[in-house]
Amino acid sequence: MIKEDHRNISCGGDPFNYLKSVMKGLNIQLDPGQDAEILVLKEKFPYSKGTYEGLARTTKLSLVEVKESGPDVEIYVRKPKE
Repeated sequence: MIKEDHRNISCGGDPFNYLKSVMKGLNIQLDPGQDAEILVLKEKFPYSKGTYEGLARTTKLSLVEVKESGPDVEIYVRKPKE
């Protein structure tokens, strides 16, 4: 599993597009069937599970789970097997 920690990033642009870029990069890095965990702060990425699901689908990943624990959001995605 690849773990990406984006809690302390300072993106000057749109957080939505930033997260989309992160997921696109993971799609390239992951092998089919492999999972990744993305850590973000709810304050910077105040999205619902549906939004994360749409982002994953757009980047050809599948959303496995979204966990919120305090200020953190853990997003688990998987690259589907071909």
